[in-house]
Amino acid sequence: MASHAENTCVPAAVANAGAIAGGFPAAAKPALHGNNADVIIQTLAERGIQHIFLVPGKLIYPLIKSIDGSSIAGIVAAHETACGFMADGYARASGNFGVCLGISGPGTMNFLPAMAAAQADKIPVMYLAGGIATYHEAQGAFQDGSNSGIDELTIVKPLLSNAIEVKQAHTLRHELRRSLSCLNGQRKGRTYLSVPVDIQKRPAQESSSPGASRRRETAIDLPALDALLDDYLLRGLNIACLAGSRVNNPQDADLLRRLAEKYHLPVATTLAGKGAFPEGHPLALGLYGFAGHTRAVETINGDEVDVLLVLGCDLNQRDSLNWHPQLHGTKTLVVIDEDFDQISSHYQPDVQIFSNLSAALQHLLAAADSNEPHLACVNKLRSQWMGHVSQLPLEQRQPDRTARMMAGEKHLYPGEVVEHLRSRTAADANVVVDSGAHRIFMAHHWQSHGVGDYHTSSALAPMGWAICAGIGIKLAAPQRDCLVVTGDGCMLMHGMEIQTAARYRLKMTFLVMNNCAHGAMHIDTLQQSGVGEAYTALPSHDWRVFAGSLGVAAARAATLDELDAALAAAAAHDGPYLIEMMVGNHRAPNRYYAESVAEYEQRIREQ
Repeated sequence: MASHAENTCVPAAVANAGAIAGGFPAAAKPALHGNNADVIIQTLAERGIQHIFLVPGKLIYPLIKSIDGSSIAGIVAAHETACGFMADGYARASGNFGVCLGISGPGTMNFLPAMAAAQADKIPVMYLAGGIATYHEAQGAFQDGSNSGIDELTIVKPLLSNAIEVKQAHTLRHELRRSLSCLNGQRKGRTYLSVPVDIQKRPAQESSSPGASRRRETAIDLPALDALLDDYLLRGLNIACLAGSRVNNPQDADLLRRLAEKYHLPVATTLAGKGAFPEGHPLALGLYGFAGHTRAVETINGDEVDVLLVLGCDLNQRDSLNWHPQLHGTKTLVVIDEDFDQISSHYQPDVQIFSNLSAALQHLLAAADSNEPHLACVNKLRSQWMGHVSQLPLEQRQPDRTARMMAGEKHLYPGEVVEHLRSRTAADANVVVDSGAHRIFMAHHWQSHGVGDYHTSSALAPMGWAICAGIGIKLAAPQRDCLVVTGDGCMLMHGMEIQTAARYRLKMTFLVMNNCAHGAMHIDTLQQSGVGEAYTALPSHDWRVFAGSLGVAAARAATLDELDAALAAAAAHDGPYLIEMMVGNHRAPNRYYAESVAEYEQRIREQ
C-alpha cells in the first residue's frame, strides 16, 4: 500500500515559507503542461486550490511531481481517511472545494468514510486517485481498483455526484471538466477522478479551448424574493429565522446579521449552522434542535411566530428536534435554499424558493429603503415582540460546583471548561468540534461570534473528524486562531494526525476532553439506559505523553487554573499544542432534545 514519509521531513515548498501563519509561497510557479498530470494540477490551481492533502504512493508519482512544480502545496497525512477529512475542513473554511489525493484501490477504500461524511453534510470535495497502468488491467495486477479488480467506481458511486475513471488520454480534459462541474458554489457536489499512472505520464494534448473558462454559477429567483418582501418582511408579522449549514460561512454570516438588524428578525441556528449568527447579539435566539437553547426552542415552537424563514437548512432529525410538529405548527414555513436536492422529506414548506443564498440575502438587504417609514413601523412592532422573547434564558443553568464537590465529584463539569475556553479564545477563532459528549456541551455553552467560526460534522459525525478537519481549516484560514475540541475516544480513532500539524508547524490548539469513556454512551449507562459499563468506559491514556511522542508540545490540566497555564503555554508556542483536560461524565445540559425523542416515540406508538 502507499508509503508514509518520516514525520521530520518537511517539503521544500513549506520549509521555505517559514511559519504557516504567513501562508505558503504566494507567487505561482510557472505553469507546466508537459504531461497529463500537469494538466490536472494546473487546472486545480486555476480554480484557486492552494493545498492538496495526500498519502504518497507509486501510482501518483506523476501527480506529486506536478504538485511540486505548481503553486499548490502538498500536505502529507498519515491516512487517506484523514486526508478526506482535511479536505472537508479546507472546503468549509475556504469557500472553495477541497482536494485529497491517494492511490487507487486501498487508498480509495480509505477515502470512503470521508466521502460519506462529506456527502452527509453536503461539502464539496474532489477525491483524486492514481490507478494501475491501463496495460496491467485484467491480469491480476497488484492494487487493481479498476472494473477488472475490485471495481471501486461501483463502490464509491452512491456517495458521490460523479465517479469517473479515465480510460483514454484524449478524453482526460473532458473528464476533468465533467468531474469539476459538480463542485461549483451552488451544487456543492463531490467527485472522484481516477487516472491510471500511464495516462498521467503521457504528454499533454493541446486544448481546443485554452485558458480558464468563465463561469456564472449564481441562480437567483428575484420575483419570489420580491414576493417574500411584500407578503411577509414588510408586513407587521412576527418573523423568526432558522439558519443552517449553508449560511455558516463568513460572507453569508455577515449578510444574515445585517438582514436581521434591518428587518428586526430574531435568528436561531441549527447545530450545523452554529457560527452563522453571533450568539451574544440582541436578536440571537441561540441553538435550535440538538443541544438547543431555551430561547430558541420556546420561541420557535411557540404560538407567537407568524412566519419561520429557514435558510440553507435540511430540517433533518437533529436540526428539527426529532421532526417536532410545532416547528411548522400554525406558522407559515418559508424555505430559501440553493441546494438542488429536496429541501425536506418531513415538512412541506408553504413557500419554497430556490436561490443562491448569498445573492438572495444581498437582494433582500438592498430591496427596501432603510429609512422608509413603513419599515420603521413594522420594526417597532417586532422590537416589542423581541423584548418579550429576550427575557427567555439562553443556556440551561449549570449544576452548582459546591454541591458537586460535596457529592464527591473530582473532575470539572465540561460546561465550566467550555465557558472558560470561550472567555480566553479570540472572538473570531475557528473552533472545530468532534463527536461525543463534548459536542453537546460545546454546542450549548460555547457562544459563537457569528462569523462562520464554528465547524462540526453534524449529519454523519464520525469520531476523530475534527482532529483532521481542523488541520484543513487552519490551512484555509491561517489568519485565524484554530481550536480543535475532541475527546479521548476520538483520539483513539484519528489522534495520529496531530503529527501532521507538527510536521507543517501549524500553530493551533487541540483540547482533549478526557472523561475516560465514550462519553455520550457512558452517560446513558450511568443513567441505567445504555449498555454495560464495560463497553463504554475507556482506559485512562496519557494523551500528553502521546502528543510528545509525535513532536507536539502538550500539557495536562485538571483545574481551571491549570487550564489557564496550558492556554498561555499554547499561545507562546510556535506550533501545535495539545491540552488534555480531565472532565467528568454528566447529564446533557439540555432537556429539550431528550424530551423530543420521547415525544416522537409516543407519536409513533399512537399511529
